Amino acid sequence: MTLDELKKHWKTWMAVSFELKVSQSAVSYWRQRGSIPYTSQLLIQDKTNGLFKAKKEDDNQITKD
Repeated sequence: MTLDELKKHWKTWMAVSFELKVSQSAVSYWRQRGSIPYTSQLLIQDKTNGLFKAKKEDDNQITKD
């Protein structure tokens, strides 16, 4: 999964944080590093009942504007 996928689904970073029950600082960290750590992806996959699928970090890079 990518940050772009989460943002597209929930529209705001605050909603991402709220819906996934993670801190806003965690979401901010993911955005700074440009990807979601694999262990966090596995938790997101579980919390969303597979709506988002975990991918290895090499496949999860995004480009910064």
